[in-house]
Amino acid sequence: MTSYAAQKGRAAPVAQPAKIAQVRQLTEAEQARTAENRAFIIEHMPEAVQFIKDLHAEGLIEGWRAVINCNFTKTT
Repeated sequence: MTSYAAQKGRAAPVAQPAKIAQVRQLTEAEQARTAENRAFIIEHMPEAVQFIKDLHAEGLIEGWRAVINCNFTKTT
């Protein structure tokens, strides 16, 4: 799909990723919770792993610490 700017012969603006100023150190409890969430995603939603890596590469999240709510509700 061609952008509107390209159709009009103009240069399309390039979005710059946000810069994360400083990453704070996690407590041991936060590290454990982050590891739990990461393991949950890898096991139950492996297709989301690349998405999370892409968000991190673009500077949109700080990494796995940004994945804060992982749970599974089994419906019968």
